[in-house]
Amino acid sequence: MKKLEYGLDISGLTVDFGNFKLDNITLKVPRGCITGLIGRNGAGKTTLIKTIMRLNSACAGKILYNGLYFPEHEEEVLNKIACVFDSPVYGKGAKPKQLIKYYRRAYKNFDEDKYNALMARFSLPHDLKFSKYSFGMNKKYSLILALCQGADILLLDEPAAGIDPFDRSAVVELIQEFMQDENHTVLFSTHITEDLDRIADYIAMIECGKLRFMEEKEELLNSYRLVQVVEVTEGIKSVAMGLKSTPFGATFLCKTEDVPAGASVKIPSVEELFVALTEEGLTANHSDDPFGL
Repeated sequence: MKKLEYGLDISGLTVDFGNFKLDNITLKVPRGCITGLIGRNGAGKTTLIKTIMRLNSACAGKILYNGLYFPEHEEEVLNKIACVFDSPVYGKGAKPKQLIKYYRRAYKNFDEDKYNALMARFSLPHDLKFSKYSFGMNKKYSLILALCQGADILLLDEPAAGIDPFDRSAVVELIQEFMQDENHTVLFSTHITEDLDRIADYIAMIECGKLRFMEEKEELLNSYRLVQVVEVTEGIKSVAMGLKSTPFGATFLCKTEDVPAGASVKIPSVEELFVALTEEGLTANHSDDPFGL
């Protein structure tokens, strides 16, 4: 049998809340890869993840999970997809030893040996209420639950937000271990773009409920340059994105082929690219002259 190319194949997905709309999203998330999902607060990242998890109702579009359509393969899909939301979905008054009984019943492929090993690895007590867990402990516990469900597709909505660098490193390590299986797929929404620089294979950007781009990370970053110049000319203003004044002239993002002669350049990080593209989009809505000249 030919190996499937996409873990998630989303076409024409539309969710309309009246005051916000996820508009005609078509996104193919490669199998065997980590795809980073970026965008400003309110851009639609969490809405997309909740819709993939069937917590929101779509008014149009279709999602295939490893090639399977949910209405026709409900049980299989539910057992092959796991999600870590930006906040825990379990009650703070519960304890791990109580919650695990539900997970054993709910997920036929739940790996209890792996669960116990990860609990010991990260020194998480079984008999302590979640209200007594620290923020970082709850983040790691949520990820452990998802990783032990036996899923092939892992959705992560800000899994490392608000935790210290040590815990962030542990979260990233767990994601990398999950991806040792080439049949696994990760869609990873985060504001901590440093993590995407480290582990993402693809980057997708959502802006105002629309998909702006979805590209292989290295190709995406190599197609842009972060530029510093002493003088801003009309030619520069015509190609610059996220143009900013500095004590030494100006910095901006531009396509690699548009770099002006003699400028100081470097390949941008994911964060630098995201900030410049976002600022360019915001400025375009408010001014014909992004540099104020």
